[in-house]
Amino acid sequence: MSWHPRQLGRQTGRTFVVTGANSGIGLEAARELVGRGAHVVLAVRDTAKGEHAAAHLAGPGSTSLVELDLSDLDRVADCATTLLDRHDDLSALICNAGVMGGPFLLTAQGFERQMATNHLGHAALVAALWPLLHASASRVVVVSSTEARGGQLSPDTTREQLLNPAPYDGRQVYRNTKQANLLFAQELHRRCRKARSPVSAVAVHPGASATNLFARQLEEAGHRRLGSISKVVTAVLLQSAAAGALSTLRALDPSTPSGAFVGPARFGQLRGRPQLLDVYPSAKDPATAARLWALTEQALGTPLPV
Repeated sequence: MSWHPRQLGRQTGRTFVVTGANSGIGLEAARELVGRGAHVVLAVRDTAKGEHAAAHLAGPGSTSLVELDLSDLDRVADCATTLLDRHDDLSALICNAGVMGGPFLLTAQGFERQMATNHLGHAALVAALWPLLHASASRVVVVSSTEARGGQLSPDTTREQLLNPAPYDGRQVYRNTKQANLLFAQELHRRCRKARSPVSAVAVHPGASATNLFARQLEEAGHRRLGSISKVVTAVLLQSAAAGALSTLRALDPSTPSGAFVGPARFGQLRGRPQLLDVYPSAKDPATAARLWALTEQALGTPLPV
């Protein structure tokens, strides 16, 4: 029997933080949660786009906005401070935002942009929010991708290979960031269980969904016309963002165990209803996960929780 969003039930009185909630899968997950009565905090880089998105989320629930630039660790810290000041309970943190491809760019802290945004920023947010996450017995949902299958992180990965790879291969770096997402979720689950923390962690992949990632990649490379065309093509060929968001919603279902990996399984995991999947071989090795954890702590300059 396939999973259906109605199994998630009402979410009245619960608060969720969704990064990158102004478009794509994050927006669709937020829409479903607001429709079920939840309060959803849209954590977005562009607050004008966030306000526009929030204005189109209707339902018995409610929304609020917080600025979050995951590529800048100082801005991540500011966002966490705001969240801690505003909320005393948090049902889940959905680490959804991400960037894909584009030219080699460095962040304010000197890290390669894709890894900094997709992995480091989310890890820093989890660390900064840990007192609230722990006290609330929250669930951390990390959005990975089928691209994680091609990640090349290993127990021998160096700091430079993770954060400043040379020569630069944008596609491979993206795969590594998605592998890092899956590794991080698995390691967080293991450490929470070992420490008997009530926090749970679930990783998801949305399949091949029509989002802004492809168009943004082309636009940042200077191909604005191709970016516009890609939006039309992806809308025709790929499943909708709403369908992609079903994996995130199933990850929030209490019946989904901590440590699970959720995503569509049909057509090479490109589409279909979300199912419980086997973790990809690239993210099964605890030694690789431990190495990523250590390198992440070095980059952040502070121990991760648990």
